[in-house]
Amino acid sequence: MEKLNAFVLFSYGGYEKAFFKRMKNKTDRHDLVDQVLRTHVNILSSIYLHFYFPCHSNSLKDVGRCLGFSWSEIEASGIQSVAWRMRWESTKDQEWKQKLMTYNLEDCLALKKVTDFICAVCSWTQAGAEKPVSRNDGPQVALVHEIDRLTNIRKWGKNKFVHPEFNFINDCAYFDYQRERVFVRTSKTLRKHKSRKTGVHRNRTLRATKDYIIVNTTCPSCNSADLEIGLARETSTKSSRVKRAFDLVVTPGGVRRKVIQCRSPIHRCRQCGLYFVPQNYQSLDKHFHQLKSWAIYLHVAHRISCETLEELFKEFFNLSVFSNEIYMFMTMLARMYQPTYRKLMERILASRALHPDETEVKLKTVKGYVWVFASLEEVVYMYRATRDGTFLLELLKNFHGVLVSDFYAAYDAIECPQQKCLIHLIRDINQDLLSNPFDEELRSITQSFGTLLQAIVSTVDQHGLKRRFLKVHEESVESFFGFLNERSFTSEVAQSLRDRFLKNREKLFTFIRYDGVSWNNNIAENAIKRFAYYRDGTKGRMGEAGLNDYLVLLSICQTCRLRRVSFLKFLLSRELDLDAFCEGKRTMERPPLIEVYPEGFFPPHLASVRKPRIQTDSSASSDQMPLQGGNQTGDE
Repeated sequence: MEKLNAFVLFSYGGYEKAFFKRMKNKTDRHDLVDQVLRTHVNILSSIYLHFYFPCHSNSLKDVGRCLGFSWSEIEASGIQSVAWRMRWESTKDQEWKQKLMTYNLEDCLALKKVTDFICAVCSWTQAGAEKPVSRNDGPQVALVHEIDRLTNIRKWGKNKFVHPEFNFINDCAYFDYQRERVFVRTSKTLRKHKSRKTGVHRNRTLRATKDYIIVNTTCPSCNSADLEIGLARETSTKSSRVKRAFDLVVTPGGVRRKVIQCRSPIHRCRQCGLYFVPQNYQSLDKHFHQLKSWAIYLHVAHRISCETLEELFKEFFNLSVFSNEIYMFMTMLARMYQPTYRKLMERILASRALHPDETEVKLKTVKGYVWVFASLEEVVYMYRATRDGTFLLELLKNFHGVLVSDFYAAYDAIECPQQKCLIHLIRDINQDLLSNPFDEELRSITQSFGTLLQAIVSTVDQHGLKRRFLKVHEESVESFFGFLNERSFTSEVAQSLRDRFLKNREKLFTFIRYDGVSWNNNIAENAIKRFAYYRDGTKGRMGEAGLNDYLVLLSICQTCRLRRVSFLKFLLSRELDLDAFCEGKRTMERPPLIEVYPEGFFPPHLASVRKPRIQTDSSASSDQMPLQGGNQTGDE
């Protein structure tokens, strides 16, 4: 090796690396051994993480034979080589020595073939190939996600048929189509209980509980008060236009339906000749706040789908509220509570401890990540297109508390005191112990760490996260790291764990030096689970805009949960300041008689009146009167 300026040492397993580490302690050529360790590549570890060969094990014999390599001795194996060695030592017969040398050479050639294959596959994947490729010098190669696509066959959804006749036949076989068009012709029961007559909407048949007339007192064009209001007090006249709005009255004793009927006559300004209908009538909200709050509460807090809510409205209140309208509720309330969302983020950045975490989410066409930022009393969710954590530098530049996180490397770049989640560390340590049950060096490290952490957690359970009680453990922490500094380990796993402890020395026990800082990141993990439950039920059906709206409302819902206040009552209160709501410092205001869509928001059925025209021709009929806004509301 000394004659080679640059080289790479390949092995199959970790024995060679462990041997060179032991050699380092018995030789003066530390520089050469260090160079070997730096350039050493364990091919077995690469196979274990990234490759699946069609064989019973990942042994060199199985993988090599899978790639077409063969040994001259059919029974060649590690155990057999030991037997050959013993026979050669006892007989000194050159035949056994030659078998050993041939066996070792063939093992090296097999390793070379496996290494060449892996390098070729890596270069192929880096070239950006999308489909499995059959290679001439080995078995067929396929990417894992390509195989997943073949196995995950869609069982639901509309089929694409080659012949249009098949499409027609398939459409006629749908259950709803057959029930309404075919079965009803042969079943008396279905004919008797058919839902409703064609053209009669369910909501139009409901009896109104409130009846209002909306009028203007001034002209929206010239501000004149000289208006002619056509038969404003005759509610049955055809010159009055009628709209219906729906609401729920939510009380501790139950929930009941409310139907609001609003009328508005045609207005005419005697001064400028303008015909108009009041803007409050034009932009009258079809669903009032309490109905929206009840629907969004069930959707966000209890993960009831919008399709199920549509059925609940029909069953409980005899109302037709469609699922796309419920999605619109979420957009409207998310826009309404944006100031609340921003204030929650400000409070988190000003807190003593910040708990971040992230999880993957699959949208309709792309994959993204939902990040959560939590303190003891607030939670904020945020969508990002990637897991790249560089945005944290800008987001947390004014944060001066302690960052409690897992071992994701993106958090290390943030300049603030940090506490690594010890639960994550314990899980990793326990897995190492299960994988290496007879490693006494590993057990000695983990036993010392477990004893130390148990004593600290017992103090936390007794006195809470208070520095004046936890500081008594500072000496024990220093003794533990002193023990690690003084020792070196021959076990690769034990040495790796030691290096991990020393690398994160300043981030493992930060919580004993601060008040109110937890030793784990379970606050953020619990918040992530709340989103994960929703994600699993809507996988692949969410868009980015809808997800952002949902995350705003979920942030408020989870914050209410942490503060032990009712999310539903907060929505019903129309309060935007969550702190004021929790403290009870709010005045109960009477809700408005009617509600209109917020400024700048246009639901689909009002798209035609975004740019109303002005009509000044006094001879125009009332049915052709264009709409123009007003500014005041009267009621009767």
